[in-house]
Amino acid sequence: MGQNSTDVAYGFGQMGSAYSDLAQTIVPPEGMVICAIQYLVDSTPTVLTPEKLDVAGPGFPEITTGTNVTGINSTNTRNSTGYLMAELDDDTTAGVTTHTLSSAICNSIRVGSPVLLVNTDYQEDGNPAMAIDSETPSPIYTGPNQQGVFVTGCPAGGDLVTLSAPITPSSQSLIFLDHMHGAGGIIANGQAYPKGLVMYGRWTEFKGEADKGVICYFGY
Repeated sequence: MGQNSTDVAYGFGQMGSAYSDLAQTIVPPEGMVICAIQYLVDSTPTVLTPEKLDVAGPGFPEITTGTNVTGINSTNTRNSTGYLMAELDDDTTAGVTTHTLSSAICNSIRVGSPVLLVNTDYQEDGNPAMAIDSETPSPIYTGPNQQGVFVTGCPAGGDLVTLSAPITPSSQSLIFLDHMHGAGGIIANGQAYPKGLVMYGRWTEFKGEADKGVICYFGY
């Protein structure tokens, strides 16, 4: 399997696959994941479980019901609210970099984490949608256009967080990002995937529709 390119050393199929046109769950063999799904007809799956789905691990996207669920009340198990989301006390004083969180959660916050200031009332179904405040632009991590606001301090056990740039929160919350947790849209339930589409990822379960053929490819 050794190679010098960044491509995978195998095409889909050599490691095994499963075909289904039933509303029945497909689970990969031991030690493997479903690494690609090919839709043979337009189809709307009902289960698409990512490899890891917990607070400690990656918050990969999943098909989920998110209607009327606000980001601040989510379980932080999906790619919506980073590894942590915390409501801020209002503070419209310009130039302030240290802010009070709604609870003493600083033991969970990591210094160096990028942050996004967003509306606390945003919901996973996009009604209302997440609005990122211009005071915390979406981070660009390298290069000449590097930007972002980052955690520079957080006393253990406290409720204060210090950032690398001033913000003026008003009915807003901070989303804390890391190398495994992003932020943004996740709702995929009800989505029809078109015939011929190949979707790549790392899933432990897949369930499609009756009479809607799919091929699930296995990999490590």
